Amino acid sequence: MKTRVITAIVMVALMVPFFVWSDTVAFPILMALFGGLGAYEMQSCIGSKKQWFSSLFAIIIGAGLPFFVRYYEGSDLYGYLFLISFVAITYMFIVSVFSGEKFTVDRAALSGATTVYVAFGFASMVLLRDMPFGQYIYFLPFIISWMTDTFAYFTGMLLGKHKLIPAVSPKKTVEGAVGGTLFAVGFTVLYGFIVGEISGAAPNYLALIIVSLLVSILSQCGDLIMSLIKRKFEIKDYGKLFPGHGGVLDRFDSIIVTSACIYFLTNFVSSFTLFN
Repeated sequence: MKTRVITAIVMVALMVPFFVWSDTVAFPILMALFGGLGAYEMQSCIGSKKQWFSSLFAIIIGAGLPFFVRYYEGSDLYGYLFLISFVAITYMFIVSVFSGEKFTVDRAALSGATTVYVAFGFASMVLLRDMPFGQYIYFLPFIISWMTDTFAYFTGMLLGKHKLIPAVSPKKTVEGAVGGTLFAVGFTVLYGFIVGEISGAAPNYLALIIVSLLVSILSQCGDLIMSLIKRKFEIKDYGKLFPGHGGVLDRFDSIIVTSACIYFLTNFVSSFTLFN
């Protein structure tokens, strides 16, 4: 526990400058670093890191997409994101075709899917920062994910009796999942109130409640997705970058899915505009 706490404090301290200057190239650099490392960790997990035609490509996509979404100025951004996804998945299958048995088709499918998944998660953080009121909204993936995780742990420890999905994550409980979600919603509403008080922006509390409720549930799904993959390949952690926490994918497993979810909900559903 001591190691985890020290690592968390150091990690937050190192990230602060990137958040302070998030409107500059600093923030895409941080997200690119996490995206590239996350892609590498996943390739290592599924046993493909030595297949350089696939693993290097995955790292390039993971590290490159946060820069692409920040600096591409055309109106057809989403068309290009669709194209990048299609190319990434197709490329992995092509590598499988020409690799013989070294890079099997099932590994190619997982490699392509997870490359897009990880890259879009960290790129979505940049998209959130660049949208209206983004200087406040892009903190929400961290707030919702970490509040859900933290209070799911404590609620489960105090009240947990019914296992959630023991085959995937033996320690998670139904009571913990519910408690984590409720606390996450509460903290999100509090955050919206604080933002409104210090910035003059008008929080849409109903949207904050609905979005945080949906995203908190998906946050726990994101955690379980990464746990399922780890169990499939029989590893404890994706990496060792953060002592006591594991790798990028261990620490940001929930944030990958929550950042994309918040972006798509708030950007494409007008009723979910969080601040006015």
